[in-house]
Amino acid sequence: MAEVNHRTLGLGIDTGGTFTDAAIVDMRTMRVLATSKSPTTYSDLSIGMLGAVDGVLASGSFSTKEIRLIGLSTTLATNSILTGKGGTVGLICIGWTPEPGSDLGTKMVHTVAGGHTVGGLERVPLNTYQLENAIDSLVGQVDAIVVSGIFSVHNPEHEDAARRMILQRSRQLVVAGHDLTSELGIKERTITAVLNAKLIPIIGEFLTGVEEALNKRDIGGSIMVFKGDGSMMSIAVARERPIETILSGPAASLMGGRLLSKLDNCIVLDIGGTSTDIAYLDQGFPRITKEGATVGNWRTRVKAIDIWTSGLGGDSDVQIDSHGRIEIGPERVTPLAIASKRNPSVLEKIKTTRLTTFYTWYERDPTSLSPEDALVYDHIKTYGLCTLFELHAALKDRTYVTENLRSLKAKGFVSQTGLTPTDIMHAKGLYVSGDVKASLEGIEIFANQLGVTIENFLEIFMDEMVTRVGAEIIKKLIYDEAGELTNSRSLDYMIRASLGAAGFRTMSIYAMLDRPIVGIGAPAHIFVPELEKRLDVKVIIPPHAEVGNAVGAVCSKVSESVTLQVYPRGSHYYVFSSSVDPERFDSQEAAVERAKVMAYTYVMDRAVLAGAKDVKVMVEVFEGSDNPNQGMVRHTSNWIRVCARAIGDPI
Repeated sequence: MAEVNHRTLGLGIDTGGTFTDAAIVDMRTMRVLATSKSPTTYSDLSIGMLGAVDGVLASGSFSTKEIRLIGLSTTLATNSILTGKGGTVGLICIGWTPEPGSDLGTKMVHTVAGGHTVGGLERVPLNTYQLENAIDSLVGQVDAIVVSGIFSVHNPEHEDAARRMILQRSRQLVVAGHDLTSELGIKERTITAVLNAKLIPIIGEFLTGVEEALNKRDIGGSIMVFKGDGSMMSIAVARERPIETILSGPAASLMGGRLLSKLDNCIVLDIGGTSTDIAYLDQGFPRITKEGATVGNWRTRVKAIDIWTSGLGGDSDVQIDSHGRIEIGPERVTPLAIASKRNPSVLEKIKTTRLTTFYTWYERDPTSLSPEDALVYDHIKTYGLCTLFELHAALKDRTYVTENLRSLKAKGFVSQTGLTPTDIMHAKGLYVSGDVKASLEGIEIFANQLGVTIENFLEIFMDEMVTRVGAEIIKKLIYDEAGELTNSRSLDYMIRASLGAAGFRTMSIYAMLDRPIVGIGAPAHIFVPELEKRLDVKVIIPPHAEVGNAVGAVCSKVSESVTLQVYPRGSHYYVFSSSVDPERFDSQEAAVERAKVMAYTYVMDRAVLAGAKDVKVMVEVFEGSDNPNQGMVRHTSNWIRVCARAIGDPI
């Protein structure tokens, strides 16, 4: 037992769209010691998370004292943005005015004179009178204030001055645009700051709950939160920069796939309950988005892995289209098997209505709902399981019942049932956690629609599901190479032909991948192996693939990066940074050396603050010229970028 106490263990936790997974990993050998799954609870994510933690602790093969690191991956930030949740934010734009109709995440927007040029020089002095009026109109009306100045990443002086004035005149939380990114793009930078400010109270409350719950379970290790770029940050930094946790789930699955498969060059395919995520590993590193992560309609400046996400998972709604073809997703519903297990009246409802789509309610506080949403919610709560026809009949003077249901679902007040891939797996005995009779009853309805037997329907569905998964891989390949992907029936037919699901009379077409596929997620072992022959590729379903996200959440590095600019201005050279005012030098060499020191110090400090140990820093210098005739004249550097990246261990 003395030897056991010397182990350093990590507890990885991933809250997915359907399940929350937990895994215990030996951080020295990277061996998975225990795993657990628990349904994700949307009304309170901590309930599902603690269910998974308690499940993994129940194995009893280790002591909680051995757990030195907790890695947390959560969908909370992404879901909060998609559903419009968060604090109330006021925005002060310095030196620029948003375009008419432009949505920056808040309607409380003020513009004040000021700002800088691309060269970091003051364009217009900061108008402190306008700034005071803007601050006074926002204080007490908002939870946080965002200040976003034009070209603040090259000179943060006006944003810093605005922050100081806000703090002098109030106790408001302040987020500055240059705090979160060193990249240009005023609109994207502003959206990033506004969304970050909105998320601070939500993520803060969640993380406090996590800390308290782990303490009660005598787990005292360092808590690290997974970022969307595949690295980690301390819980303290996550409270300040929660926006960086968007897409942390897909990033965790990618790193988990790498660890479990022991492959540095592969395609990681994660099939979950809600979606299928596809990402590439090159030499052990994930591909990073060039423009910044996009969530819903929001383009941000958050660095995140280049992920392809499709609404295709175990809980995807299955329908028959007008041409008699099976459609899977993108809408997520509650599988009939699971719904019937929770509510036995579901099975009888399927039999009597010959339908599979019903609506039921979650117990939530409805005070935040619109009157129309509240009316629909109250009806479902009063009468229980309802079909769409029953709702329309009961609320016949209400035209927008379907829209109200969509809103209530997004906010977590209402759930919808439907036939899903999970029901198919129940019927085939591949996975059983609910009422198989309900699944079979729903499948019979669909089989009758197609005029086939239940057995034939199951075969048709399995073939279509594998085709859809393979098609998503090919779509990502096309998008990566061509830069766009049109919704073309011809393209869709060619993709399906390459997967053996369609064919040409006078031509054969097939696809062959250049690297293995690593399948992650609970249904991966069911739907991914068939791709081995369809795409002429090796498929690997590693041990513990069903909790690959949780394994990845605890097995990564802490990473921070920054880019500084060096520009010539007359006979001098200026170093521009988002952390300090511009510095002037007499020579290019002196400016570059200073920029390298500044970049090194910045990422080193940020990495240590984020919880890194044994930090290593890499600094690179890139030069470029905008001179169109540089081949005819002596080359003069127009710009120099100094990029630094720090990487360290979380414990």
